[in-house]
Amino acid sequence: MSDEVAIVTGAGHPEGIGDAIAKRLRADGRTVVTADLQGADRDIDVTDSVQIDHCIRETLRDHGRIDILINNAGIAEGPAGFLEQTAETFDRTFAVNVKGMVQFSQGVIPHMQQAGKGVIVNIASLSGLRAMAGIPPAYTASKFAVVGLTKAMALEFGADNIRINAVCPGSVDTAMRAKALELLAAAETITQTEAADLENELIALGRPAAPNEIAAVVAFLCATDSNYLTGAAIPVDGGMQGGF
Repeated sequence: MSDEVAIVTGAGHPEGIGDAIAKRLRADGRTVVTADLQGADRDIDVTDSVQIDHCIRETLRDHGRIDILINNAGIAEGPAGFLEQTAETFDRTFAVNVKGMVQFSQGVIPHMQQAGKGVIVNIASLSGLRAMAGIPPAYTASKFAVVGLTKAMALEFGADNIRINAVCPGSVDTAMRAKALELLAAAETITQTEAADLENELIALGRPAAPNEIAAVVAFLCATDSNYLTGAAIPVDGGMQGGF
């Protein structure tokens, strides 16, 4: 795998899931190109198809191939109440979480088809498998869309030996978790510390995941050990309860 090339989106934050994934794939011997609004190898906006195309072209120019795409870029914005959601919140959430994933995938799949193989991992969420209290409805809807598109893509491109799976993290110790705890605290009228304790009580392992624990599952999906796995939406949640 030392000659494999991966693109990881949403990898600009030094303590985020994307950064952990990039580090793990590099440790496994792959060449990794990171993309984000800032702080990455390629500063791009995943809602802009021109910037996506430019990133893909530059990666092919510099490395000659794209074997792996990790669609990690995502946002969770807006209040937790459905009636408080705005059209702007829905539009922006879907533009980043869904449209960005779609456009990046559409850009790399033809090159994977030519190569006769490829791996795409879409970072969804436990909120893409069931609705969770305190999570913005726009985010939940977008992650359900990511899971659905993952399955549709896996079905269509399996014949091209392109494996496409989704990872669905539960609580992960990142800046996004801090925001989620803030929303949960507001929804339950409690402190953020109390919100964290409440959340941990719902997790069988009693704690949030570290970003590198999510990265380990992504690394497995990129490895030959998972060659017969496609169209899966894998919860990585420590046994988290709640939601429906």
